[in-house]
Amino acid sequence: MKLIQLICFAGCLGIGWAVQLSSLDKISLDFFPNASVILAARMSSSFIVNIPKCISSSQFTPTTIRPAVAAVGDKVAMPAVTDTNQIKSLHSSSTAQVYFAGEFKSVSCRIARDLVSMDIDDGNYKLTTVVGYQVGVEVCEKAKGPFCNRALQPSSIYRVNFFILDENAVIRAHTGWSDAIQTNNVTTFTAYDGSFLGRAGGMIVITVLLSVGMFVLVVGLIVAAALGGKKS
Repeated sequence: MKLIQLICFAGCLGIGWAVQLSSLDKISLDFFPNASVILAARMSSSFIVNIPKCISSSQFTPTTIRPAVAAVGDKVAMPAVTDTNQIKSLHSSSTAQVYFAGEFKSVSCRIARDLVSMDIDDGNYKLTTVVGYQVGVEVCEKAKGPFCNRALQPSSIYRVNFFILDENAVIRAHTGWSDAIQTNNVTTFTAYDGSFLGRAGGMIVITVLLSVGMFVLVVGLIVAAALGGKKS
């Protein structure tokens, strides 16, 4: 009898019936490791979170990871989600507050290459390190596939939950919802998040030019003052 129930349950999952979150295995994950400056970065329309790696289970083979994003009203609010049918696709429900943002292959202990990554290449070797998953990078009208990782709203609060699927595309586990993270409000310069230490090349060039320009101006004033003193 139990075997028949298990087969029916698996069949229901396979055709898209709701899966209760309380019935799923729980995978521990630190979404925002304190040691990572990149994973602490916040932008106005996106942010990067850590991902589950080296998932192992005696009950199933982790094959795919499907991130879910929830827009919440404040930092203490939790998404009112009890089953997976409450998590929508933005392609079919563009106003959904809780939605799946995409899918990617389960990250084994070997290096993965389809996520945000950093490459170091000195001509002799190439090192690729998985950094994390960037939430909020797509325009849904141009996004391919069943899900859309839509750009986020400035000064808004979100939570992330990674769902792990087996080789039959059945959801078997999840990480639980992350701590709340708020995107930046970029309407004012003072709202810039200084914790993001990486700067665009344009900003570096501008900083260098301003610094050189100021140095030349100061030197010019000193020379002009010296010459003026000699003439007098």
